[in-house]
Amino acid sequence: MKPHIQKLPLSEHCSFVADTFFTPHFETPWHYHTEYELVLILKGKGKRFVGNHVSDYEEGNLTFLGPDVPHLFRKEDAEAQGGSLVIHFKEDFLGSEFKRIPEMQKLKLLFQKSRMGLHITGETRAHISQKMNDMLTLQGMERLICLLSILSTLADTPDFELLSSTEISGQNSRDNDRLNKVFDYVMLNFKNEIQVGEVAELANMSYSGFCRYFKNRTKKNFTHFVNEIRVGYACKRLMESDVSVSNVCYESGYNNLTNFNEQFKKILRCTPYQFQRQHKV
Repeated sequence: MKPHIQKLPLSEHCSFVADTFFTPHFETPWHYHTEYELVLILKGKGKRFVGNHVSDYEEGNLTFLGPDVPHLFRKEDAEAQGGSLVIHFKEDFLGSEFKRIPEMQKLKLLFQKSRMGLHITGETRAHISQKMNDMLTLQGMERLICLLSILSTLADTPDFELLSSTEISGQNSRDNDRLNKVFDYVMLNFKNEIQVGEVAELANMSYSGFCRYFKNRTKKNFTHFVNEIRVGYACKRLMESDVSVSNVCYESGYNNLTNFNEQFKKILRCTPYQFQRQHKV
């Protein structure tokens, strides 16, 4: 298993990292790092895990993460190419005194919010995405000014959604390896029956110990997590084809339509049929 702490290479001529990463180097396990991170998805789609949050990601998505926030971008198709444009920087990358000046007060608030992960939306997403791409052609002071401009925009914009419902920090290598195994197992097997006892055994824990551990680490119980993954897959199928709701039910890992409808409505507050009528392309 890869190390649980990721560290991108920093050039001796730069105070922060701004670079693109493509398959196979785009994939990283459930991990965290001490740097702030701005991630623009350039290619691919899949599931985004941030703290206790799970959602779909696709090309163009922009995420801002604070230090020690555990996260994972898992491609939908392991064989497909994935890519991202990533900016990494430490809070004191301009010196320890920089964050104390009056002009930094808005950035302090931004940095606090980033510890739950921010999904950047709207015009702000388009504006910052362009600046991030422009940064790749810049050097020296122009490159630094571009980053400060991006941070200033993030500090002022209302175009964001908080991802994790609470601050969750990375733990240790063994803990992250265990969660990686659990996430990988669920993503590979959610279409089949999943027994909590089998997953607990995979994590080398007792049934009750695993349930407590998973709830503590993700702020949700394991069964609800599996249902989120299944319902997310069902939404994709309902939007992209003429397949019936009953077929989607069984494709998504459910054994009966009643339970599928129940779980779908609990998570999305509408029935699969209502969702399909509203979102079918």
